[in-house]
Amino acid sequence: MSADAVAGVISEHGRAVRAVVLALGERGWTLADLVRAFAVPRRTVEEVLSALGDDLAPGGELRIRAERAAEYRRRFDRRTTELADPLGPALATVPDLLAQVTRLRASAPPPRRALDHVAATPETAVRRALWLDAHFDLDGAHLLCVGDHDLTAAATCLLRPSLTATVVDVDERLLAFIDSLGLGIRCVFGDLRFGLPAAAAGRAGLAFTDPPYTPEGIGLFLERAIEGLVPGGRILLAYGFSPRTPALGLAVQRTFGELELAVQAQWPAFSRYDGAQAIGSASDLYLLLPTSKAHRKGRAKPTIYTHGEQSAEASSAAPGEVAAALVSAASGPDRLPVLGAGPTPGALRTAGPTAPELSGERPLGALWTGGVPAPARSGAVAVDASADPGSWLLRVLLAVDARRLAVAVGNNHPDLADAAGQQALAELVAPKWALRFRRSTPGPASAIVEAVAAPDPADRGDRLVRHVLDRAHGRLANVWRDALVTHAGLTKPQAAARVAELLPTPAGIEADGALMEVPRHRLGPLFAAVRASVPNGA
Repeated sequence: MSADAVAGVISEHGRAVRAVVLALGERGWTLADLVRAFAVPRRTVEEVLSALGDDLAPGGELRIRAERAAEYRRRFDRRTTELADPLGPALATVPDLLAQVTRLRASAPPPRRALDHVAATPETAVRRALWLDAHFDLDGAHLLCVGDHDLTAAATCLLRPSLTATVVDVDERLLAFIDSLGLGIRCVFGDLRFGLPAAAAGRAGLAFTDPPYTPEGIGLFLERAIEGLVPGGRILLAYGFSPRTPALGLAVQRTFGELELAVQAQWPAFSRYDGAQAIGSASDLYLLLPTSKAHRKGRAKPTIYTHGEQSAEASSAAPGEVAAALVSAASGPDRLPVLGAGPTPGALRTAGPTAPELSGERPLGALWTGGVPAPARSGAVAVDASADPGSWLLRVLLAVDARRLAVAVGNNHPDLADAAGQQALAELVAPKWALRFRRSTPGPASAIVEAVAAPDPADRGDRLVRHVLDRAHGRLANVWRDALVTHAGLTKPQAAARVAELLPTPAGIEADGALMEVPRHRLGPLFAAVRASVPNGA
């Protein structure tokens, strides 16, 4: 009998499954709606549907046959305590905010599976904002969002305009979108595997993150959140796991102790998602309190995601034929000595005996945060960026100063996909590099970008931009000031005043960040301002 089979599933998985059964007796559902409404893993819902068997009504919707629904209600409907949603009354008072966030969510860049993006519902973003407002004094506070595809910072700043926020993300599309909203949000580019950008460190009283749901991803994002806090700050973490896989949940929760984070509170199934059905399309909200020992720099494992080339199971080293072609391209016709760089140690040791010998190796993270050592600048650099999520190529071109540079990327890289993309990248870095794009090299899945150091520009404005491009790790305002002193003959006070006058956004990342941290969409206006800073007659 189907009801007996259903009773067995309820016995194994608990009350939430009973709620699913009763809901199926009331109206029709889609599978995704059932998972999200009751925060039950998809596999468990599928077990319920299988147990119902012939008692399921035919047709496109999932529901119990009308003549059998009363029997299921009689058998499984019980009087139980129902807890009211503590945020329900507050949510009812902000319909305009919910409508606005819904519109923003619809126009935001789509999720990227390779970055473990699963879109939270607009209501979830508003609930997060309301929860923060109910538990913390947001007036004049600063919120750090360590990744923010769900627009939590936007929702919270719309609710409390006196709040300021910083969003750090590797997705350039997202940063451009958030920046376009005109809210009190500083957008900072950063790949957290290579550190928290200095412009975001030690500033926030609150940090929020909904990270990749691997132990490596959770640990890394939490470490970066810790680095972004002022003493006494708190971390809000969205994390969920299926009750079918408690070992994974335990592995993540052990990370809290390893990082010296106390769990001050936990709210089950707080966030809901359009996806993530394996965990019931829901995650818990954790309030984490760092101890005095929690402020420490963390690891930078490159494979932290659950999908694609950057997943925890993926290899991040280039194949031998790619490594060989990359090192040869870097060395060039002059057979320059080559410094190799990749996401993992030894990434280019597979180049083989026919490739030029490496003069040294440098982790990609060290290159990202500090460039190349001075002795290597007279030679060449080969960078294995095969696992580039789409934003590494430009940053490598900014980070490296050398006579030649070769970068291995995927053949479908967005900067190489068409002539327009190639031209845009080439023009952006033209004062520093002359680029050559070699698609399908050495095979159909890979490409190599060759960069040769450009001669000193004749135009004084371009010389200023070249000065800035060559010092991508320095504080941008100071680098720009020094460029005016060196190339335009201004005194330091005159140059500093000129920079302050022409900064594209006085409170933006350009004021106190490095060029490496400036989102891509802001680089064009920045370089235009640098060129315009040349005094008349200079």
